[in-house]
Amino acid sequence: MRYWNNRTPIAALALASAFGVASAQRSPEKPDLLARRLADANLETRSAAIEEVIASPGNWTTVLLDWTTNPPAGVRASDLNVGLAEAFGRIKTEAAVPFLIRVISIRRFPFTLAPWIKEASSVEYEYPAAEALVRIGPAAAEAVIKAADGPMTPLERLCAIFVVGQAAAAPGTREFLMRAIGQANADRVWAEKGLEALKEKEDKGTGTPK
Repeated sequence: MRYWNNRTPIAALALASAFGVASAQRSPEKPDLLARRLADANLETRSAAIEEVIASPGNWTTVLLDWTTNPPAGVRASDLNVGLAEAFGRIKTEAAVPFLIRVISIRRFPFTLAPWIKEASSVEYEYPAAEALVRIGPAAAEAVIKAADGPMTPLERLCAIFVVGQAAAAPGTREFLMRAIGQANADRVWAEKGLEALKEKEDKGTGTPK
């Protein structure tokens, strides 16, 4: 009887050890599951995942930042980036600003809601990275101003102007916005002159009617 009594604690210890190993082997599944939920097109699923991040940002921020360059296998980066942008905006993660600028024109939906002819809230709803940068504030706006000196698509630049104008004022905000107005005015003037020249060519029969 003493022999079996001595073996019982050993067996229990072995069982506990085996359970611990199995649990450790399963632990990566939870982050991957969160990534899949953040990338889910279902708004309720994604919102629930974001709320989980907000509840314990200290546990997730580093993981989320890693996913900006190394998304888990089987998760499409373009879908995940939408969820990441929303999460970073909610927890105001300044370390995510370079990522948010990189994906500044990513859309929340695959179709457009024509937000630019509506209110600022409509733009933020369609462009989650732009919304996140606005939420983060002056530090994000200052980084956007610097990034706008580099190559950007017209849509990215439009989003950058929106962010700088909507975020709390950062150094250089006024100058950046004045330059944007100047460029827009120059674009308008020369577009109008181009249309006038095209009309003259069309009237003379030397242009291509459009």
